[in-house]
Amino acid sequence: MTTKNKYQIWITFNGEKEKLRLPVLPETIKVSMGTNDQSVDIAGLGEILVAQSRPATEFSFSSFFPKAAFPGIAVKTITNPTTLKNRLTKWKNSDKPVHFIVTGAGIDVYCRITKFDPSESGGDVGTIAYDITLKEYREPKVRKVNVKNGKATVSSNNSRVDNTTAPQTYTVKKGDCLWSIAKRFYGSGSKYKIIKEANKSIIGNSNYIYPGQVFVIPKI
Repeated sequence: MTTKNKYQIWITFNGEKEKLRLPVLPETIKVSMGTNDQSVDIAGLGEILVAQSRPATEFSFSSFFPKAAFPGIAVKTITNPTTLKNRLTKWKNSDKPVHFIVTGAGIDVYCRITKFDPSESGGDVGTIAYDITLKEYREPKVRKVNVKNGKATVSSNNSRVDNTTAPQTYTVKKGDCLWSIAKRFYGSGSKYKIIKEANKSIIGNSNYIYPGQVFVIPKI
C-alpha cells in the first residue's frame, strides 16, 4: 500500500515529456548553498559578470528503487529499478538540465545531476540503492543595455529554461521492416505500432516502408 503524504518528489526531463517519481522518499534532503556571483569569460564578449540574486543551491539525498512493493511506498505501480537507474544515468549524461520538484516543500527548480551513484546489495536482489546530487542550473544571460538621453536601462530577461531534446530519428535501410526497427530501438518487434503511429503521415495505412525514409522514433 502507498503512504498518504503531502510530499512527492519528481524529476522530469525533455519539457516534462519524460518523468520519474521517486518511489521511496528519502529520510532527509541536504540543501547547501554555493558561491556568490562569479565572473566568467564568454568567447567574443570578454569578461561578463553573471549576476545572481542568491547563490546556486545544491540538493543531495539517498534512497532506493525497490524491486517489490512494501507498506509505505510512495507510488502505486512499481517500475523496474534498472529502468529507473538507466533513465537517471541518461539524464545525468545529457547536456540538458532536469526539472526537480518536491511538492509540499516549495522546491521547483531546474538542476544538473552532478552525481548519481547506484549500487546493489546481495541481501535484496534487484533493489537498487543510490546517492544523488543535483545543483541548480542557471543559463548565463547577457542583457541588452539601452542608452537614451544619457540614461541607461537594462532589459529584463525572464525566459524559461529550455530542457527539451531533439527527437530521435532513423533512416530506413534496405532490408528493414517496422518489426526489425522496433526490435532495434525497443527490444521488441511487437512495439512496431508505436513507430507506425508516430510516422503515419509517411507510412499511411500500410506497413510498407522504403529505404531513405526518415522515421521519428518516440521515447517510451
